[in-house]
This record gives sequence, structure tokens and C-alpha cells, in this order.
Amino acid sequence: MSDEHPIGMYEFLEALENVLSAADPDRRRALAETIDSYSQDSPDEFSWAVGVQSPTLLNHVMNTIDVACRPESQSKPKPVIRLVDRKREGNA
Repeated sequence: MSDEHPIGMYEFLEALENVLSAADPDRRRALAETIDSYSQDSPDEFSWAVGVQSPTLLNHVMNTIDVACRPESQSKPKPVIRLVDRKREGNA
């Protein structure tokens, strides 16, 4: 813990992004390809890992890694969240 202020999730994520961004471009590309394969081979699991139902830290870690290992324009799109009004069923 720092004497100035406690280290939180965002400081951790910034450090992780800095390390990944400084890594060898071939290794970053390989990681991006692994993320792509994970999203294609296990779409439900991947969607959960980057979605709003996942724990906040996992969500941020997955997104930080994805952004750091490829150009921003190639990052995986995040799932669209839509709130839909539903008609009530029955008498309840």
C-alpha cells in the first residue's frame, strides 16, 4: 500500500495495461488472437466475463487486456444492454 493513497482497482489496471502495452508486438498480437478464439469458441463464457453480470474486477481486467494488446479500433465490441418493457402476465 502506498503512503500517499491506497492502491485500488484502477491503479492495478493501469499498471497491467502499461505492462501489456510495452510487451513485444508479436506476443500482444498472439494474446489478441487468443481473446478472439476464446470469444468465438466459448461465446457465452466470454460474454459473461466481459458483461455486466461478471464481477467488476474481472470485467475491467478482461477489457484492459483486450484494449492493451490491439489497436482500439480492433477491440471486441461489448454486448449491447437493452432494457425492455414487458407486459405483465396474469393477475400479478
